[in-house]
Parts: sequence; C-alpha cells; structure tokens
Amino acid sequence: MNARSLARRCAVALTLAAAAAGCRATSAAYRFTPSPLEVLVQEQGSGPIIARVLVGVPGAEREGMRTDGYPLLVVRVRVENKSGSAVSFDPARAVLVGSDLAEVGEARADPAGVLRVGPGDAEGVLLHFPFPRDMRDLEAPLLTGVNLQFELAREGVEGATEVSVTLERNEPEVVYDPGPAFTFGPGFYYYGRW
Repeated sequence: MNARSLARRCAVALTLAAAAAGCRATSAAYRFTPSPLEVLVQEQGSGPIIARVLVGVPGAEREGMRTDGYPLLVVRVRVENKSGSAVSFDPARAVLVGSDLAEVGEARADPAGVLRVGPGDAEGVLLHFPFPRDMRDLEAPLLTGVNLQFELAREGVEGATEVSVTLERNEPEVVYDPGPAFTFGPGFYYYGRW
C-alpha cells in the first residue's frame, strides 16, 4: 500500500469517527452530583418521615436509541415507603427545570403510569425528559444544573407533599497525556505517541 492510499484511508476513518461521535445515541457527559441525591420526605415539615427518595441522573440518550432521535435527559427516581400506608408518585406531575430556569419538556416514564409503593416497599421509575427544542447536540454545554419538582401522595391523606431537589452537573474531566518522551538529539525532545 502506498503513502497516498494510506493517507486516504486514514482521512476516511477520521471522518467516520468524527461523524459517529457527533451522532452518538448516548452520552455520559450528563452526570450530576450528588449521585444519588437522598431526600427524606416528611409530612408538614417536621412530621413523621413518609418516604426516602433517591434521585440520580445517569446521562442523556437519543429517543429510541437512534442517532437521529431527539435528545433526552434520563432521571432515575427510587421511592422507599417509610409510612404505614401506600405512597404514590405521578411522573406526569414531575417538572424538571434547567439552570437557565427554563422548564424542560414533559417526562416519559418507564414503566408508564403512577408509581404506587406499598408500606415498607421500594419501587423505581426511569424518567426521560426531552431537551429544550433548540438543543439537539448531546455534547452541548447545556443544563449545568437541574431542579426536579414532584409530589408524593399518601393513601388516606388529603393533598400531596411537594418535594424539590437540585443536582449540579459534573464538568467532564480533561486529561492530558503527552505520552512518552523521545530524544532526537542533545536537548531536543518530542512528546507524543507514534
């Protein structure tokens, strides 16, 4: 294989790699702390504990895991019932607000429907919140923090307890690895990989 053919193959490989990176279906760049965030939900401020709720943001993905799918922020919610009656969490009433204070779209829940947790039990749900309409890039510097607002309703108790949690986005770690040093003569060094 001659040098020109090798250069052409390398250029094609680099182009395909760049295109694949820009069209990925998942991204771990959307990790938030604390992870998970723990909230003890109490009745009327200082009343007995109703539930322990854990919230985590494992990342972002594209709808249907397609490279052309709309980007979604994935939020996990686990509800542990600490009361003597059933507790319910309605994903349709959950609201996610970004760091720019704009409300993100309505969540799609997996499993769908209201999450009902019996006394002493624990259940989880995965929420998929669509990115704002003008943001389609999974790697865009978006949502430096998020606030999730939701309600927990208790069976036999009128009204619901409102809960609000805030998570901060981790900045991706940039690691510089110059590689081994190569000597090309006295006092001349080249840092990098061959």
